[in-house]
Formats: sequence, C-alpha cells, structure tokens
Amino acid sequence: MTTVFTNADFISFNEENITYSVMVVTGKDIAYVGYSVPDCYADAKVVDLGGKAVIPLENDKLCLTCHHAECKVLAEGQKADFAVIDKNILKEPDGVQVLEVYIHGKKKD
Repeated sequence: MTTVFTNADFISFNEENITYSVMVVTGKDIAYVGYSVPDCYADAKVVDLGGKAVIPLENDKLCLTCHHAECKVLAEGQKADFAVIDKNILKEPDGVQVLEVYIHGKKKD
C-alpha cells in the first residue's frame, strides 16, 4: 500500500535542515520526500496533515533535543517511523505536542 502525506513540514534533520512538503510511504519504507507528488503516485491514498510538522523517530522514540548529531535523518529508503507534531521545531522549539505517531507507515493507536 502506498500513502502520500501532504500539507506538512517534513523536517529532514540533514546537515542543511531541509524541510519538505510531501512524503510518500510504500509499505513500511519512505519511498520519496520532496515538494510535489510524482505522477507515479497519483492513485495513492492521500493523508492531509493540516499544516503540522513531521519528525523522524529513532527506535520508536521521539528526539526533541534537536542536536543534529543525535537525530535520525528523514530520508528515502528508511523505515517509515515518524511523529506528527503541532509545529515546526526548527522555527518554534519550545512546547512541542505530539499529535500522532506512525510506525512502519501505519498510524499507531
């Protein structure tokens, strides 16, 4: 199953702190991160995250310290473990609230 997540700040935690607007999950892995939905995913299920932010999880744990050496990078090919938070922590680091957690691309209850 392929899911396209849109309308969010997907925070990569790479050296440049690139923030993307689209992430595609196929099965349990991240298939694509970028700025628009590639045509090959046009028929995929779409989840609109309502302008929230997304950060990667490390072993089902949330890294909120944001020291780049300690954070996992959100990248293609990695397991799709991530959390949806209420704001972009690169812009507003204090008082973050976790709204949803996804493990292997599926929303955790």
